Amino acid sequence: MPLAPPFNLISMECFKDLIQVRDLCNAPAPKSSIYIDDVGVSLNDIESFITSQYSTAEEYFNARVDHAVREMSQTIYNYFQGQYNAASLVDSHRLGIYNGTQSVIAGNGNYRGIEMSFNQSDTFYKVSIGEISLLVDQTTTVTVEVWDLRQNVLLDSIDINTTAGVISRGYLHKTYLSDKQPLNLFIGYDSTGIGAYTTPIKSGLCCGRISCNNSYVSAFGAEVNGAFYDDNVTGLNHSAGMSLVYDIACDHMSWICSHAENLALPLAYKTAEILVADAAYNTSGERATNHHTINIDQLKERHSFYVNKYKEIMGNWLGNMQLPNNRCFQCNTPIRHKITLP
Repeated sequence: MPLAPPFNLISMECFKDLIQVRDLCNAPAPKSSIYIDDVGVSLNDIESFITSQYSTAEEYFNARVDHAVREMSQTIYNYFQGQYNAASLVDSHRLGIYNGTQSVIAGNGNYRGIEMSFNQSDTFYKVSIGEISLLVDQTTTVTVEVWDLRQNVLLDSIDINTTAGVISRGYLHKTYLSDKQPLNLFIGYDSTGIGAYTTPIKSGLCCGRISCNNSYVSAFGAEVNGAFYDDNVTGLNHSAGMSLVYDIACDHMSWICSHAENLALPLAYKTAEILVADAAYNTSGERATNHHTINIDQLKERHSFYVNKYKEIMGNWLGNMQLPNNRCFQCNTPIRHKITLP
């Protein structure tokens, strides 16, 4: 059975307004310059096909486009899954190692925690942060925040209830996409009035080293003074009592998303197929609407046309697609095996 892609992670924004309907009130121009009218479905059709659960043609059309995106992405994901490396988890570590020290470093009013700089830009990766723990000298609630240091943007936050002198845990369980460029995150808290037990970023550091580095990430204890940009970050020789677990995995769905514009035409045909299928399912014989008469035999002919056109265009795209040459894929040669689409 084909593996299902993690659609909760796919960014539908990359397909938003990629195709549109002519004469739809207040609708923006399509990013791809392709209207669904170009493949034979008009606004009158959509208003005739609309089902009872939708109140407007715009709402109905957008919902069917979203459905088409999911089906098309599933097709691409399943087709290439033989070329995805099975071991898509490429890195997993804990940062911040508690070593039994009783040394406490007083807070100074700045944000303190861990900076993580992900330096891979040859493919799409996703970074997941699971457990976050704190070892501080206060019994209180500490808000730990995750910031994008490239653009001073707060991404997430989590409240951790701490007990003085005891390792206290929270579970963030959030994922961040690299978008094929370096990703720079700060995970920390306002240190005002909070002392932290000295915690090295990793075990065994010596000789003045304060960072943990590998092929994918550089991490170190950090302090932010001012806006959350990398220029305002100072490295520390401790992680302010913070420890966290992270994973880096291949992000195949964002790779699909990066080809969104080239997928506009097959998306238009898939959307047309779904719209006409709706009308055929809800029509028996012939019925009249406020817009025009719907004939079931004509709907079946149109549906068959759209199914075949989608298979043809998507098959050509899949057959000529060259995969990246990196750790997330097994090869970079065009795939030439027989294409059978559902």
